[in-house]
Amino acid sequence: MYFCEQLYNINLVYMKRVGSLGDPKRALFMLAMPTFCCFATIYRIYQIWHNFDEVVANFFKVSGMITITIRTFMVLSKQKKFLDFFNDIDNWYHRLRSENDEVTMKNLEEYTRKTRRASKTIFGIMIVCIFYISAIQLLTSISSTNKKYIIEVRLPFVDLYTSPYYEIISVLQALWLAPIVLLSYVSYLCVILISISFGIFLMKDLQQKLGNMHELNELEGLECIKKCIQQHVLIIKFHRDLEVLFSAGNFVDVSIFCIIPCVIIVYANMEYNLAFMITDVQLVFVVIFSTYIIFWLANSFYIEGLNIAHAAYNCNWVDRGKDFRKYIVVIMTVGQKPLELTAGGLKPVNMQFFLAIVRVSYSIFTVLQGTKKDY
Repeated sequence: MYFCEQLYNINLVYMKRVGSLGDPKRALFMLAMPTFCCFATIYRIYQIWHNFDEVVANFFKVSGMITITIRTFMVLSKQKKFLDFFNDIDNWYHRLRSENDEVTMKNLEEYTRKTRRASKTIFGIMIVCIFYISAIQLLTSISSTNKKYIIEVRLPFVDLYTSPYYEIISVLQALWLAPIVLLSYVSYLCVILISISFGIFLMKDLQQKLGNMHELNELEGLECIKKCIQQHVLIIKFHRDLEVLFSAGNFVDVSIFCIIPCVIIVYANMEYNLAFMITDVQLVFVVIFSTYIIFWLANSFYIEGLNIAHAAYNCNWVDRGKDFRKYIVVIMTVGQKPLELTAGGLKPVNMQFFLAIVRVSYSIFTVLQGTKKDY
């Protein structure tokens, strides 16, 4: 998977290192701490159910951990499909390279450079966030004046806020939980974004070939349109693979995004330690930004899919022979069917749906704010 290693870069390396791709035992071991914290936090939420502020703050964090855990299990259960998907992308690269199209290869190299740079930048920013979160937790555990975990946990019959439990859990959360959860989140996110953007690149490449059709004679044009149909069929398969691999993850992202207004109203009314509040705001910002980028790219994917039909219609098919017109009709007909990415197969992931979620979220925020003021 030479091209995939270049394209996905550090994200693919990380997924292999933690065992998500290739070593299930290592992946399960890495998930031990997040899984423990999930159950311990859910138990804490059950114990403090009457305290709305604490419940919302803890529920937001535990939902993130549950998301990462579910995603990892999904990757483990679909390892073969993920590896086949990466192999298909490698095959795309060899196919494009065999066509000896200098413009396409130049664009592909530029696209690959940009994705590698973006991946390294995002990973670098996340490592800085992890360092800050872990340092705050370790310093807090040393001072022991304000005992607070990154993820608040509780177990029956054991007080985890007394020594040595507090120090042990604090260190484990700082050096194990935070790096695994945040890096797994960002690596999976980058894989989604790169995969969708690569599909957009393939669609634009097909549109370019259709747009250059007027430069070809009848025989060359007929040969080119056959290759375009084959490429369009592969793009449709690429879309189906994206749906199979990432649709459920998109649904989880949408669900967590709806919790954001609750979190904001809680943080606006709670007396928080500034250092820990900065940590929580970072997590909220990551979820908001990542959700928006996924929706924006999925919307572009949908638009570029329709643009294939437009590009086919705008090529000089009227002056072509009967066989050429027959093939171009196939592309125009099939291209009018939207290539939509969905959230769990329920709703299309596009900017209209994103705006609808924002409106609903704002309504929730308004209701909660009024309730808090009355209270």
